Amino acid sequence: MDMAWGHFRARVLEVFATLQVADALAEGRDPGVNDRFLRASASLGFVKRSADGTYENTELGECLRTNARGSLRPAALAILNPACGHYKAWENLAYSAQTEGNAFVKTFGQDVWQYFTQTNPEEGENFNQTMRGMSEAFLAVILAIYELPKTGTIVDVAGGVGGMLCAFLNKEPGLRGILMDLEFTRAGAEAYIASQDLAERCRFEAGNFFQSVPAGGDLYTMKWILHDWNDVQSAAILKSLHAAMPAHAKLVLFEAVVPEDDSIAGPARMMDMNMMVMCGGKERTETQWRELLGASGFEVIRIIPTPTPNFVIEAVKK
Repeated sequence: MDMAWGHFRARVLEVFATLQVADALAEGRDPGVNDRFLRASASLGFVKRSADGTYENTELGECLRTNARGSLRPAALAILNPACGHYKAWENLAYSAQTEGNAFVKTFGQDVWQYFTQTNPEEGENFNQTMRGMSEAFLAVILAIYELPKTGTIVDVAGGVGGMLCAFLNKEPGLRGILMDLEFTRAGAEAYIASQDLAERCRFEAGNFFQSVPAGGDLYTMKWILHDWNDVQSAAILKSLHAAMPAHAKLVLFEAVVPEDDSIAGPARMMDMNMMVMCGGKERTETQWRELLGASGFEVIRIIPTPTPNFVIEAVKK
């Protein structure tokens, strides 16, 4: 029953995010919801009651403010709004469970990327904000625990507008960067790079990672990319990377690692379900990562856990 009631908790989260309750409380405005809803929100840890009986955001509630750094409000809306493609695709989970097929394509007749960029760009923009907020939260962890090289060129493959790459370059002024993604991201990427005063050290290159990636870098990075694709497709991407990388270069993936023991609680298994439903991809265990990379000409040299569901996977060419 507690699992079934999880739907109720999710609905409270969705309404809390949709009605921008966290924004109102932070700005001292009436949030426009009744005390019963605020008490339910308090039971989930979003708000707390002050001595005078009014409510204020908790640290968790602050994550749902619209303009907070690392805001998860767009993620809550993307996943939980019944009008959104994400929610509707999950209504076809049974299809994916029985066939391992892509429920999003089953639901809409097109893949999620076509849907976000062509059919419903408004949802696509919310998805971009979702990824930006999640990335900001994750990057704070990576910058604290992962030692970057002091010099050389980082090639960030499928790096969007360059949030991660620019954060790396800002931390290490001796680094240079190449940001690669599809042509339609160029304008946003170049604007973001310029806003970070990194135009002299970083350039954008359009490309399709199934065909090729920029050659000659010292460090190649990908964050939350290979989990979008099945093993055959991921191997094709890794083949492009392998061909482009000099012998000394290192590949660093930022991806979830699913526990080998199914009894271990955590988000990775549900993330795996989401990838199956939304894009036909998958999250992988350590064994599966080593097998995929090994078959693609790489050797894993270490896997670094983080306080998040995502790990740092380092590999070099065999």
